[in-house]
Amino acid sequence: MDLIEVKNKKNENRHPWEFARFEILTFFLKDVFKGKPNPTILDVGCGDTFVIDSLNKLFPKARYLAVDTAFTDELISFYKSKNNNIELFKNLDLIPTDLDVDCVLLMDVLEHINDDKTFLSSLVYKKFIGTGTKFVITVPAYQNLFCSHDVFLGHFRRYTNKSLSNLVKGAGLKTEQVGYFFFSLILPRLLQVIYEKIKPSAKNSSGLVDWDRGKNVTKFVKTCLITDFKFTFILNKIGIKLPGLSNYLICNK
Repeated sequence: MDLIEVKNKKNENRHPWEFARFEILTFFLKDVFKGKPNPTILDVGCGDTFVIDSLNKLFPKARYLAVDTAFTDELISFYKSKNNNIELFKNLDLIPTDLDVDCVLLMDVLEHINDDKTFLSSLVYKKFIGTGTKFVITVPAYQNLFCSHDVFLGHFRRYTNKSLSNLVKGAGLKTEQVGYFFFSLILPRLLQVIYEKIKPSAKNSSGLVDWDRGKNVTKFVKTCLITDFKFTFILNKIGIKLPGLSNYLICNK
């Protein structure tokens, strides 16, 4: 979860979208963990450390580094007190250059950066990024779905498979897989966009902040979203490309 959302969150419930996206991430990371028993994972724009902390619970032998420019000394102390197995940094320049990072996570990060091309290019050529370093990237899809949710979170843009692929190519990365996910969320978001055009919204939060359903509903929705991903992933493999609310892209240097 983005740290701006943490400040506005009124309860401890997590949105099923977060749980489903994490499950999707582990699906793409299986090859990383098969190749090395103790890989080094770097989570850039880690927010409230939910993703990296959850990975640590599943794969405790890996080395974890997390970076977020919104970190304060107080936040770093707080998150370290929850899990001292994760190394936290305020910016990429503080990461030791003698490391060999096996996988970089950019989970809904690039849309927050004005000059995403320059940022990604500079990251790719950091000394701790090697020839075989894998990147797992997710971003929101389709600019015509831009709405109050994006405004609240400070998004500059949304992407397509083509624009995201061109971005990573320009940064010196080779795409392995690219696609959309969460097809089932397209219609609700489209209706929201239409509604906001009719009645402009002054909304000052996001769906992740507002979620207040119980565990059973959360689990059900998460299961539906994971099933959605698996269905569209299989179709994508055979050449049937469905749209989705988000993009994923797996690449390496």
